[in-house]
Amino acid sequence: MKSVLTGPSDWKFDETIAPVFVEHARKHIPNYESVTDKCARYCELNLNKDAKIIDVGCATGHTIQKLYARGFTNLHGVDNSKKMIDLAPSDIATYTVSDRFPKGQYDMILCNWTLHFIKDKERYLQDMHDSLSDKGTIIISEKTSLESGMIEMYHDRKMNLGVSKEKIKEKQKQIENVMFIKSIEWYQQTLRSMGFEVNIIDADWCFTTFMCKK
Repeated sequence: MKSVLTGPSDWKFDETIAPVFVEHARKHIPNYESVTDKCARYCELNLNKDAKIIDVGCATGHTIQKLYARGFTNLHGVDNSKKMIDLAPSDIATYTVSDRFPKGQYDMILCNWTLHFIKDKERYLQDMHDSLSDKGTIIISEKTSLESGMIEMYHDRKMNLGVSKEKIKEKQKQIENVMFIKSIEWYQQTLRSMGFEVNIIDADWCFTTFMCKK
């Protein structure tokens, strides 16, 4: 999950969030653990242990730790929040602090809950496509709906996990100017136009995970 800071009142992944990021994500992102587990398991079943894997919007390295636990040795992370990366395990991966996708050649790209903070998504997707090895895979998880009924159910889920109505309203106001939401159809069409085979592998209130094979 990557942060894009556009103003003093906007949502920030700063020193107050970084230490509790995983707990925060479990409450605010549907199927957070399930999706990161799916990513790690897919890599385990389909890649060699020295495959070059990058986690885009790696935050504090939660997914990277799951990959390392499965024996992967060529792990990389990128996030534009230095506060997040400062808390990521530095002995198991290399990290880049950046808003842009690092140049390189990757066998697997994980990009979970990141693109909805990026306005020029097509350029970022193209950069990832161009850096993906032949027959490589990208897994992308995104917020894909702002439909009122879906949002209401999403907020109900948060409250069931202990998030107060006041906190939900506060965060909703904070992220209004930093999230750029595209629909499921937009992602499918855009990714297929780049030559990907696209399948949905997870979906819950307002969020969708796409598996994109080159």
